[in-house]
Amino acid sequence: MSTTDFDPEILQDFLTESGELLDELETELVSLEATPDDPDLINLVFRALHTIKGSASFLALTNLVAIAHASESALNAARNGQAVVDGGLMDLLLKAVDVLKIQFEELGEGSTDLTPADQPLIDRLAAIGEGRQNEADGDAPSDAEASSSDDASTPDAGGFTLPPEKEDLLEHFVSDVERQLDALTEHVGHLATEAERGAAGPEMTDIAEDLAATVDFFEFDPMLPVVKAIGEAAGAVASIADDAAEALGVGLGEVLGVMREQTSALKERRAPTLDAEALLTKLSAISRGEVPPEDDGQDTPASDPPAEPADEAAVGAASALSTAPEPTAVPDTRPASPAAAPAAAQAAPQKAKEPARGGQGGAAEQTIRVEVSRLESLMNLVGELVLQKNRIGELAHRVAMQPGMDAELGEQIELAGGGLDRVTGEIQLAVMKTRMQPLDKLFGKYPRLIRDLSQKTGKKIALDVIGGETEVDKSVIEELGDPLVHLIRNSADHGLEPPEERIASGKSDTGTITLRAAQAGDHVVIEIIDDGRGLNRDKIAEKAVERGIVRDVDVANLSDDEVAKLIFLPGFSTADEVSDLSGRGVGMDVVRTNIENLKGSISVSTERGKGSRFTVTIPLTVAIMPAMMVAVQKEQYAIPLGSIVEIVRPEAAELTTILKERVIRLRDGVMPLMDAHELFGVIRPEEGPSPLAVVLSDGDAEMGLLVTSVIGQQEVVIKPLDGVESHGPVSGATVRNDGGVSLIMDVAELLRRTGGRG
Repeated sequence: MSTTDFDPEILQDFLTESGELLDELETELVSLEATPDDPDLINLVFRALHTIKGSASFLALTNLVAIAHASESALNAARNGQAVVDGGLMDLLLKAVDVLKIQFEELGEGSTDLTPADQPLIDRLAAIGEGRQNEADGDAPSDAEASSSDDASTPDAGGFTLPPEKEDLLEHFVSDVERQLDALTEHVGHLATEAERGAAGPEMTDIAEDLAATVDFFEFDPMLPVVKAIGEAAGAVASIADDAAEALGVGLGEVLGVMREQTSALKERRAPTLDAEALLTKLSAISRGEVPPEDDGQDTPASDPPAEPADEAAVGAASALSTAPEPTAVPDTRPASPAAAPAAAQAAPQKAKEPARGGQGGAAEQTIRVEVSRLESLMNLVGELVLQKNRIGELAHRVAMQPGMDAELGEQIELAGGGLDRVTGEIQLAVMKTRMQPLDKLFGKYPRLIRDLSQKTGKKIALDVIGGETEVDKSVIEELGDPLVHLIRNSADHGLEPPEERIASGKSDTGTITLRAAQAGDHVVIEIIDDGRGLNRDKIAEKAVERGIVRDVDVANLSDDEVAKLIFLPGFSTADEVSDLSGRGVGMDVVRTNIENLKGSISVSTERGKGSRFTVTIPLTVAIMPAMMVAVQKEQYAIPLGSIVEIVRPEAAELTTILKERVIRLRDGVMPLMDAHELFGVIRPEEGPSPLAVVLSDGDAEMGLLVTSVIGQQEVVIKPLDGVESHGPVSGATVRNDGGVSLIMDVAELLRRTGGRG
């Protein structure tokens, strides 16, 4: 069976659900390295890998199963105290995660020929899984692996053969089944006590479902009815009467013995052929509550024969792919037990059956999955609805103001327009919320980044994340990842000092990078703060003069913040040598550009010897925003409302020039000034009302913009200008209330042209 035999939706479900587990693995593994004695965390990681492996087995993704199984085995050894969770083990597990990521990317691109993991990596993980952690540094395959390889192409005397791609995984299958049989045997011992029975049943059901998926993948038909019987008995544990529990435990023990014999046969390359029909029929009867007499050694009375198990096993495996696991979907109502994995890592089949186990049948699902394309389409429709709402509001106002209009009718029209405005606003907010995601989805990737940076730089680095629950639009999160990665790398490479330098300056040998997020109105503010050496003004100025960015005579007149801003200029770098972390001069200007593409801004502040703070301000969403409509003669333009500080009508004496640069004097300050008429090539008549000045800000920079008049506030839907030539600093276009089209001014570009006032 190959992945091409599956419905594309099943494969997509696997990528989505297992992909979520894979995304969380890096953070959980790094946390596990810091707290190796946390049993809940190691169970969480183990369960995630086990779920990924089980689903991949069902899809016959042999290369993916191989690395997932080896990693799972190593973690299981750590769970059982046979291996130590240290940096060496974590390096191997993180490398395995990197391989899994590559394989998931290949699957997402439609390829089923997945890149295999390096055999030495699998061998070292397998050695740890077998309790030979001290041998894990070797690259040679184990004797068992060599034996498996030798036997792969040769059928045994019993005629037992497997396809080559499955033969390579047989040893992993056998060890996995043996481990699961041990776990089942342990749970069977708890059936006699009612308190322990409640926790044992769900665990046994999970194991049986995993076994069904794996056995079905290998197509070991004699095992299928045995696994089905185990699953049926496990499902009956929660509801079985006390007097039947002992009989159920005995029956399960006998059936587990049968499966052990079958597993031993597979281990010896013999086909597992055992006649256990009578035993399975007896266990099935006990599961249904039909307790046989204690002195009756005969088989149970004839009953309906067990259903054909092959389809049942496949359904059990497929359920891991066809449901949508979310941590909050169904509350975990199972009694706690040391062996139980945390609820967040449970497989989908368990969640689907949760209400029955907890005695709360009928509980409705609280979450569903929706394709991103549907949300994108819905957001576009909401944008069009906002435009039409604006248009209706304008028409309603004009109709109501018509001479001779019935006053009551005019009032009703305006009330209807107001009601449409309110409902549209609520719909817009609701749709925006469906697209909102917590920044934790992004921040969760950075502990692994910090770990890698610490190893590359030789520095001790701690990451402190605050406000990860802050939500922004999904599209913003996708575009924000790379800029934040570069800022964190910059802080680690340039900001933080080596341990010996920190100690010499009276600091802790461990540097801290703080990632803080908070919502401020309709924007989100993200700060990247380090407690390092701070930006070196002299070095930045020297490099700026050397590259011809500023003149030597002008450096002394620049403030510290103005000097710090130079790092965002194209081609700027203070690194003396080029490394894989810095020195190419293509970083901070790209960061600024990417953030400005999100209609956001970035600023930096620093204190020598204390550290630096990069502040990124981005809108909650980039699709719809409030704007102020202004007129430049007969043309109308939109200015993002969040960038407007105030609007004034300056006196002629307040408009002047300094060194041939136009400025405006406002109260006790002076700021750069730009005339929108000149900017957009609009002729301003000599006579007419004096222009208004719109004071704009972006971060800590300010400027004034002269316009003819201010029209009023509107919610605008941003339309990109791809492929359209525009004149002047504009970032998009929108449709106005009156049906006309207006350009949206790019405030960041305006401030960059004038220099702004810091």
